[in-house]
Amino acid sequence: MKQLIAILILTLILFLTSAIAQNELIAEIRNLGPNDVKVDGFILNKDQEISIHAIGGGNRERAVYTAAWILKMPTREVAWKLKNAKQSRYDRGLVEYTDQVSLPKGEYEVYYAAFPDWSENIEGFGEFMDFLADKIFHPDRRRRDYRELSLTIEGVGQRVGTEGVDQWHEQLRKAALLSLSGIWDNDYVRQGFILEKPLDLTIYAIGEANDDETFDYGWIIDVKTGKRVWQMTERNSQHAGGARKNRMVNETISLPAGKYAACFVTDGSHSYRDWNAPPPYDPAFWGMTLRVKDESMKKYAKIFDDKGIEDHNLVVDLTRLRDDEFQSKAFTLDKPMDLRVTAVGEGRDGDMFDYGWIVDAKRRKKIWTMEYDETEHAGGDRKNRMVTKVIYLDKGSYIVYFVTDGSHSYRDWNAAAPFDPEDWGISLHAVSEGFSPKDVSAYEEREEKSVLARIVGVRDDERRRESFTLTKKSDIHIYALGEGRDGEMSDYAWIEDASTGKVVWEMSYRSTEYAGGARKNRLFEGTISLHAGKYTVYYETDGSHAFNDWNDDPPDDPSSWGVTISLVEGTQR
Repeated sequence: MKQLIAILILTLILFLTSAIAQNELIAEIRNLGPNDVKVDGFILNKDQEISIHAIGGGNRERAVYTAAWILKMPTREVAWKLKNAKQSRYDRGLVEYTDQVSLPKGEYEVYYAAFPDWSENIEGFGEFMDFLADKIFHPDRRRRDYRELSLTIEGVGQRVGTEGVDQWHEQLRKAALLSLSGIWDNDYVRQGFILEKPLDLTIYAIGEANDDETFDYGWIIDVKTGKRVWQMTERNSQHAGGARKNRMVNETISLPAGKYAACFVTDGSHSYRDWNAPPPYDPAFWGMTLRVKDESMKKYAKIFDDKGIEDHNLVVDLTRLRDDEFQSKAFTLDKPMDLRVTAVGEGRDGDMFDYGWIVDAKRRKKIWTMEYDETEHAGGDRKNRMVTKVIYLDKGSYIVYFVTDGSHSYRDWNAAAPFDPEDWGISLHAVSEGFSPKDVSAYEEREEKSVLARIVGVRDDERRRESFTLTKKSDIHIYALGEGRDGEMSDYAWIEDASTGKVVWEMSYRSTEYAGGARKNRLFEGTISLHAGKYTVYYETDGSHAFNDWNDDPPDDPSSWGVTISLVEGTQR
């Protein structure tokens, strides 16, 4: 009998011990405020069933939207959601949740988010009217709602708290190839990396996109070519939890050996620690994280500072341009090479307003221009446009131009700025192997012996002239740029016989062709014959649209606005 009593007592002790152990508090979240997201963490030393109790907002008569969930470390998989728990009405819009969840041994993060006035959670006109009445007539109830929100988890394990969760996140970032995560509003981050062999990379990216537009997103570029080899869009992403605009990518891509840069940009609202709507399930990793899929191959992947390479290979830098600017830069290549053109400007509905182009300095012919159809969104407002393109240039001299209109430019934006505002303008970087800065020199335009007269860079309301003499009948080449419209010329050139005052050539609208830029920019390029004698060439402008004071798009060769007269090669004066 004594043995039976002892066994019963021991069984009771074991039962009570087990019951007490199962009732340990391993996670707790309280004291939430509006737009608040809180986290706790716990470790389960064995597979078990945990008990969850929460007070949250309901679907009707509520003043507060609430959500809670559990993430599994390190996979970031959602292990439990509050909306799946058993509900019972608590009081005036608040709901009591209870649940028993079986979880395997491991580490877990638990989140609770509370957001007022979140319209995405209102379903139907009836709920909207309940919400509106509660907001107007019961503000005290709303404050009380926040005080009563809570979540507790009981089980057999260890509570690690917010600091422990932060340490887990830091470990995940260090284990990755790179992690551009925990990003705030109006940010642009970039990190270069080298793949010494072709590798499979896992991309884990969380951002903001809606209606085929991306606002917080990442991409990967080939550093040599500047081409995007991967980009996050709404279409290649899925819902990341919380607000519908939260999007997530979790995929594996294959990249060949080479140099790359991972980039991530955010707009002016809704990002880590400053959400304007319910956050995603994994808020701390808002951004982009790259991992080598096969850990044994990680030794062939390294990060590097690609900005140093950019500075070394810089050929032209016309960036950080302001309103109403017209900038140019001439250079000479001592050998042929590939150059990467990066241009960021303003465009809309097929037209560019702030844009750049490149001209052959000797032939005065445009060889590249920033066309709207070639651009893509540059972040911020949709009119911010950018293009990155590798072009091949022969040995020779070139002039790079960039023009801006009277609004929306560096440090004076009238809409959201691009993700990298300091790039507003155009830059050229050499990408050919073995490039040396000595391969590029400054271009100095020399007066060619064949030039008889040159009147260029003419401004508004000017009348200029130059004289030249021919000792014999000669063919001369005329290159003239001016303004014309509706069959009439406003800025134009003509040549007079100095002894008689007779006009021997005049730049008429019918003899000109389109010169690039605005349709009123006109070009005459041709050859005429003149007898021996003295001549005077004139150039006259009206009160608007001339060199460095354009009221519309400038021509392709703006610095030649005026007239240049040369002897045709092979003839003598």
